[in-house]
Amino acid sequence: MLKQFSIILSIYFLGELLQKTFGLPIPGNILGMLILFFGLLAGVVRLEMIDRISDFLLDNLAFFFLPAGVSLITCFAVLEGKWTAVLGVSIISTVIILGVTGLTVEFVKKLSGKEVMVHKKAKSSDRKTEEVT
Repeated sequence: MLKQFSIILSIYFLGELLQKTFGLPIPGNILGMLILFFGLLAGVVRLEMIDRISDFLLDNLAFFFLPAGVSLITCFAVLEGKWTAVLGVSIISTVIILGVTGLTVEFVKKLSGKEVMVHKKAKSSDRKTEEVT
């Protein structure tokens, strides 16, 4: 599991390095996620190389939000009088995120469904060709 953690951490640091070196407006952790995504897509990083540490991190995801929650508690004085704005922004952004996530899932399902249909048609036309010859 240490090797898998090293892979994830190395990709994260690579994203941070790229961000700092080139002064990109995208945060380094986002660049790291993009590098990991394209690495998985290209087959450079195989899922088996990071599956156990990924499961561990996802299982303990709530734990990683504790520092942000504690920071929020220490900033109550700053947020005083602004709770309606914070609540409004939180509700609106949650609705937007839910909508975009739903539309993305539908789009991917349709896209993958079309690919399956194309493959099925290609296979059935190959069979017909074989039967004719």
